[in-house]
Amino acid sequence: MLSKHRFAPLLLALATAGILFAACDKEKKEEKEEEQQYRLYIQSRPTKVAADTADWVYFSFSKGGEVEGVNEENRQQRPDWDLAFNRMVIRTNSGTSGSGKGGALSTGNGDLNEVKEAPADGYTVDTEVTLSGYSAAGGVVGFKVPGNTVLSGAIKFAGPPPTYTPSNMVYVVRTADGKYAKILIESFHNAEGKSGYINMKYYYQPDGSRTF
Repeated sequence: MLSKHRFAPLLLALATAGILFAACDKEKKEEKEEEQQYRLYIQSRPTKVAADTADWVYFSFSKGGEVEGVNEENRQQRPDWDLAFNRMVIRTNSGTSGSGKGGALSTGNGDLNEVKEAPADGYTVDTEVTLSGYSAAGGVVGFKVPGNTVLSGAIKFAGPPPTYTPSNMVYVVRTADGKYAKILIESFHNAEGKSGYINMKYYYQPDGSRTF
């Protein structure tokens, strides 16, 4: 039978192991929560530089990625997309772009962590914006297309030479089914520096509440 003096180191070792295990478990939980909280979406392909009004990439928050098969002919009937990208122009599933409950607003804040709640109202639905780009001849072209006037300011375009500058602003998006997400568009370039790739960090609230 162990004496009290011999038993004490064993208790200390067990307590230390328990503390280390708890700390490790907490760290893993925090990493998991961080992974769940902020996701990064990188557009898989660039839309055409020549401002092709039919070339859009459609995205779903609930899916966490792109939605196939949506086009200019059926987008109004498709409830399964929330955002669409064509160069610097962004759509929500609302108004002139879709039949969903979508919309967007700017928070006036550049920090995702500080945006804790989606506002109850104040969302801009889609109307009409200008899709700009360079033609094959090198000139700037522009077309009026359905889009969201708030989100289409997330990337500023200037040039020549072409420059694309993020607004560094957090936007709240109301999804096609009336849920909420907060987004921060960080870049318009892929890892090789090619333009036309939206890089978006976001948090989506799947339970329908306005709390992030």
